[in-house]
Amino acid sequence: MTRIHLISRNPLNLRPLDATATPLHESGYWTFYETEAAKLVNAKLYLHKTKNEPSYFGGTISSFRFASAHEPYPGKIVFTVSEEESAKGIPWEGDKHPMAWMGGILDD
Repeated sequence: MTRIHLISRNPLNLRPLDATATPLHESGYWTFYETEAAKLVNAKLYLHKTKNEPSYFGGTISSFRFASAHEPYPGKIVFTVSEEESAKGIPWEGDKHPMAWMGGILDD
């Protein structure tokens, strides 16, 4: 299973889109190449406040887009994520050096 852990302290990084049985959110404005973002479609996304805290949000990435010129960070990647309760409380995986804002794209 492909997955990614990201540090997210900024409220711009997560906003609800839909309140259906499987709530949809957008998570952005991330710095990824388009090829990396495409590889993350159908992957698990875990958001953490710090690398020492378990994820406070998580789910499956269903798509991505580039932020428009009218958004705070034009050209950055915005993921659409289906929230999953089972993806909360997951420990950080991947890079742990002090400047790491993501754990890397992880595959089993």
